[in-house]
Amino acid sequence: MENEEPLEIVMETVNPAEVAIIKSLLEGAGIPFLTRGEDQYDAFRGAFRGTVISSGGRPVTFLVPTSKAEEARLLLHDDRRYFDTTD
Repeated sequence: MENEEPLEIVMETVNPAEVAIIKSLLEGAGIPFLTRGEDQYDAFRGAFRGTVISSGGRPVTFLVPTSKAEEARLLLHDDRRYFDTTD
């Protein structure tokens, strides 16, 4: 991100499939974002907490500029149907 605008958290998830969907939605809408915690995940061994391996893992946090936070929340809320895995 090029400017110094403050960032806000708009979504957190521990599901790697949701991470991919959220990235796609934000990129498609042209909303810049950063992730925190994504580097904690290893697809073959689960998520790391120091030296402890956890299958649940730490959440990946999505941050967007404050000026885009409401737009991002609306987008992700409207498209929440992609995240629901129960019928």
